[in-house]
Amino acid sequence: MLTSPAGSSEGSEPDVRLTLRPAVTKTLIKGVIAIAVFSLFLEIASNLLNYLIFLALSFAMVGLYMLIKHGSKFMIGEDNIQIKRIFGKSNTVSYQDIYDISVAQGILARRFGCGSVYMILKRGRGGVNLMGGGTAEKLEDVPDPNHVFELISSKLSPF
Repeated sequence: MLTSPAGSSEGSEPDVRLTLRPAVTKTLIKGVIAIAVFSLFLEIASNLLNYLIFLALSFAMVGLYMLIKHGSKFMIGEDNIQIKRIFGKSNTVSYQDIYDISVAQGILARRFGCGSVYMILKRGRGGVNLMGGGTAEKLEDVPDPNHVFELISSKLSPF
């Protein structure tokens, strides 16, 4: 977890932001498991060259997905949260626009110490559409999601 000053001007305190990037170790493990399961149904002995090509392409796609995922950046500041993604919608969420917040962690996410933090928005457009209407924004696979949850919750107004 890194902190960096941003937006400082002479004579005022800098806006200190916590900058997070998604953890990609879990993505690698999920990719390896998927490739291994799919490999069980292939006739490897008779088509070794084809299998090696399959492995090369599969691992290249997993690696590219990990690179794209790691390119996302979540900056938690004093007034808002900035979400920047390589592909997809970048967004700035003000704490006043957050209605509710929750953490989701699967088995692998708990094992690797990461998880997703969902922020249900009062207004604005988030990257996740909710059933029944409304939107949410997701900070996916952040390290120590419970700490991020507490940090964001501490900045929310009581109503």
